[in-house]
Amino acid sequence: MSETISTLKNGNKVLIEKQPYLILETEFVNPGKGQAFTRIKIKNLINNKILEKTIKIGESLNMADVNNTNMQFLYAENKKFFFMDSQTYEQLEVDGEIIGDGSIWLCEGDECEVITWDSKIIQVEPPKFVNIKVVSTESAAKGDTVSATLKDATLENGVVIKVPAFIK
Repeated sequence: MSETISTLKNGNKVLIEKQPYLILETEFVNPGKGQAFTRIKIKNLINNKILEKTIKIGESLNMADVNNTNMQFLYAENKKFFFMDSQTYEQLEVDGEIIGDGSIWLCEGDECEVITWDSKIIQVEPPKFVNIKVVSTESAAKGDTVSATLKDATLENGVVIKVPAFIK
């Protein structure tokens, strides 16, 4: 589907050079001399690079068929992560590089916000809150209750974080 540049708004997803982009800002410019144009600030949804592009009035852009859905994280294997759409039960895999550092917080069964394009996952937003058990902690200094003392704790996923002294 094609849209003229005058009807595009912030938040629209468009195809430019066969890549999906999110429109961050649009600015109509009408110079005193010459043809009017629109300057757009766009973010590539695959590599997250931000660009500015100038488009003449009357030109059109194709809308990108990008879908935001909630998918359930199933499991990880060989740096590949597998997700399932809860409504269609369709399973998709994604490379660990796309998820990035957020992959350490994924637990089986977690609901994640996933952006798909061309039947492929291009972005994964891990859950904002997770429930993970503390496996072990260092012992805190006895009687140190005056200050807010923190100690290291190892979680079941192997991540080491700082926790208050009362966590066992």
